[in-house]
Amino acid sequence: MGNVLDFPTMKFVRFYRDYIECDFCGELTKGRVYEDSQEIICGSCNSVLFEFETSDQTIVIELEDGE
Repeated sequence: MGNVLDFPTMKFVRFYRDYIECDFCGELTKGRVYEDSQEIICGSCNSVLFEFETSDQTIVIELEDGE
């Protein structure tokens, strides 16, 4: 049998497939979403890029460009 490798445990998942530029620090990020969080966080400066709001059974998403 082969050797078992230990992989580091990530405490977040990436939100975007490709890198985006953070509006706050200008660095490239794929965004982080932590367990039990409703925010997408920049991996460089930890600023909130987007926050999901829920109201009863409705998900409310407000986009900056008004769409």
